[in-house]
Amino acid sequence: MNLKELAAEFGVSPSTISRVVNQSKNFSVSAELRGRILARAAELGYAPNPMYQAMRKKDNRQISILFPYLLHIMGGADISKGIDCLSEELFRLGYSSHYLSCPQEQRRNYGVPPWKVAGAVAVDVRLPGQIAELDASGIPYVSLNGIAGPNGASVLVDERANTFLLLDYLYGLGHRRIGYVSHYRSREVVHFEFQENHYSVVERAEAYLEFCRERELMPLLPGLDSDHNAAETVDGALAQGATAFVTYAFTDALRVEYLLRKRGLRVPEEVSVAAFNNPKVAAFVNPALTCIEIPVGEMGRTAARLLLDKINKTGDPANASIRLVGKLHRRDSVAPCRRKK
Repeated sequence: MNLKELAAEFGVSPSTISRVVNQSKNFSVSAELRGRILARAAELGYAPNPMYQAMRKKDNRQISILFPYLLHIMGGADISKGIDCLSEELFRLGYSSHYLSCPQEQRRNYGVPPWKVAGAVAVDVRLPGQIAELDASGIPYVSLNGIAGPNGASVLVDERANTFLLLDYLYGLGHRRIGYVSHYRSREVVHFEFQENHYSVVERAEAYLEFCRERELMPLLPGLDSDHNAAETVDGALAQGATAFVTYAFTDALRVEYLLRKRGLRVPEEVSVAAFNNPKVAAFVNPALTCIEIPVGEMGRTAARLLLDKINKTGDPANASIRLVGKLHRRDSVAPCRRKK
C-alpha cells in the first residue's frame, strides 16, 4: 500500500499521512487519528523513505557508499567486510547509509550522489581523476582502500609493512629465492598500465623489489607486472630456483599450488606458498595457507570515524592518510627451505 492509498483509507490528504509517519513538528492532528495512522502503517510495514527524509531535513544523516563494481563486492572480496563494518559503525554513530554502484567500464569517475547527503565514502579508488568530481563537490568524503583528492581523506593498508612481514618470515626460514605472483589482468579485459592499477597491486610489487634490494636477493621475474599469468610466473621463477612464492591474493595462491602439483612439486616440502588476504577458508584448505590478514574491519570503522570528523569539521582538515598493518597467520603451506639455495 502506498501513501495515497493509506490516505484514502483514512479520508485525509497524503500530506497528513506523510507528516504523521515522519513525526513532523508544528503540525496538529488528533491523538486518536495519529495513533490509528501509525498503527496501520506499522501493520502494513510502511516506513518513510530515508533518502526523501534526508533531502527535507536540515540535519541530514545519510551517507552514500560508492564503489566501482557490484560483482566484486558481492563476490566476497575482503573489502566487503570493511564496508559492513563501516555501515555498522555509521549506524552506531547515528547515521544511515546506502550503496551506489559506479561501474568504471560504464563511466570514468565515481560522480556524486544524486541526492543530498551528509557525506560519502568511495571504495577502491585507483586514480585521482576518478574522484575529482566528488572532491570538488564540497561533500565531506573518505576514500576506503583507495586514494583521495586534496579535500578528502583515505584509509589504506600499509602494503610495505605487510609485504616485509611476509617476506621476512620466509627469509627467516632460509628462503633466498622467493617468487612473487602479482595480480593478473588480461589485455583482453579493460586494459591500463601497471601504475594505473589499484595501489595494493603497485605497492606490493614495489615492496617486494625493495625487500630484495635490502636483503641482496635476486628478484625472480616475470611476475611483477599484470601482464603475466600465474603459469608464466611460476615456470619463470622455478627456472631461477624458486623455493617459495608469495601471491597477491588468496585465489592466486590456490592457482600456484595447483600449478606446482601439476609439475610434480609438493607444498610445502619442496616449495612454500604464502598469500595476501585471509578468508576463513584459508585455514581449511590442504595445506592450510599462510596468509597476511588485511585489517578490513578496522579500516571500515576508522573510515566512519574519519568521515564524521570531516562532517563535524573536527580534527585535521587537510588530506589525511591513515595506513593500517595486517596480521601474519603462520600455517602449513610454509616450511623451512630444504632445497639448495
